[in-house]
Amino acid sequence: MSLPIFAELFLQLMVGNVDQIMLSGYSSDSVAAIGNANTVINLVIVILTMASSGGMIALTHYIGANDTKKMKDAVIWTFVLSGAFGLVFTVISVSAATPLLYALNAPEEIIGQASGYITVVGAGLIIQAAQLAGTAVLRSFSRLKEILIIAVVMNLTNILGNWLLINGIWIFPEYGILGAAISTDVSKLIGLLITLAVMIKRVPVKVRFSDIKALDAATFKDIVKIALPTGGETASYNLSQIVVLSFINIFGTAVINTKVYCSMLANVAYLYSLAIAQSTQINIGYLVGAGEYSTVSSRVAKTTAVCIGVSVAVTAILWLSSDYVLGFLTSDVEVLELAKSILLIEIALEIGRSVNIVMTRCLATVGDINFPVTVTVIMEWAVEAGIGYLLGVKLGYGLKGIWIAMAADEILRGIFFALRFARKKWMHRTPERAFPKRDSAAKEIEEVFVHPRKLLSALALAIRF
Repeated sequence: MSLPIFAELFLQLMVGNVDQIMLSGYSSDSVAAIGNANTVINLVIVILTMASSGGMIALTHYIGANDTKKMKDAVIWTFVLSGAFGLVFTVISVSAATPLLYALNAPEEIIGQASGYITVVGAGLIIQAAQLAGTAVLRSFSRLKEILIIAVVMNLTNILGNWLLINGIWIFPEYGILGAAISTDVSKLIGLLITLAVMIKRVPVKVRFSDIKALDAATFKDIVKIALPTGGETASYNLSQIVVLSFINIFGTAVINTKVYCSMLANVAYLYSLAIAQSTQINIGYLVGAGEYSTVSSRVAKTTAVCIGVSVAVTAILWLSSDYVLGFLTSDVEVLELAKSILLIEIALEIGRSVNIVMTRCLATVGDINFPVTVTVIMEWAVEAGIGYLLGVKLGYGLKGIWIAMAADEILRGIFFALRFARKKWMHRTPERAFPKRDSAAKEIEEVFVHPRKLLSALALAIRF
């Protein structure tokens, strides 16, 4: 399952990164502008993804339990919750783009371009919210090839739109960074239309208007219990990233561009970890719903080992070949030298991040949400933001100091989560349906000792015998 998810995630990642890559040949200010703009946009997208992921986790439980009524409710509520978040963030992005950038300490020369990009892409967030909800539903039913095809179409649309609109090809005007924003919105709209068509054709659960009238509030609560804590944790993480970017913006355009390029390469490094973690999360959701509880721990342990191996290997390769890889994007010697140092630190960072990616998703799926949320919020603000400011700004280590703090945050959280999973405290928080199915005799024995009347009846039968 992880391979088509990896390909789909890679293509989704490219929708944002293609804008940066294609604008790198347009102007260096545009790269810095889109780097700041995407920090804001990515925060919103991650929150929307978490809202839809709550629906996906609940939906996999219901699929495992073969509960058709709750499946329909979960599909509807996933779209409702994602749509509500999408509408709110559309309004915020369109109305507050410039103040957000000033809060980031973005350089004055890029404010205009970055603000325009956030406004245009933000206007399409409601569309993206619906598309992410549809993707979550398709992923729950393992329609992974279809998701991959949708991602391919979206990427090709985005690349074509960028080519036509950034530089003004053929009859199209030269829009620059706004052309990349328009192209992104169009690609998301096409992706949504195809996603809805695939859902109608391929998803076995057919939702009708009568199902909307009979919606169960309990299903909504199940989704919210997962979506809000995980969404809050992810929002906190990305807010800390925004604060960290405000530190980096102090160091000037060259350092900002280095951060943008290194983040792009880091995304590639942990992408397969994210894919295999998602495939494991889907399978664990099925196991939880079906009550097959005993195989969860071994599956999580194997996934974690694979994630660490792949992420570290890819990061090491990128570090060794950074001059060649980044040479396609920039010829700035300062950027190339700094990027090499950052990618060396990134190798250590990816060890912790691999553990975190797997553990947070799997703990959420088995119902232990509060612990990873609490640890993440404390560590990212105390270590990533706090120590990052100390090392990078106060002590003068710059981007290297900030990246060291980021690595320390990921590694420490990874240790906490690994210990949590190893001690199996999460088992006590797993819903009743997650425990292994017991045979009828064991169930009857348990009922006898729980219910006094049944206990008395059993004693009477024993005396008669």
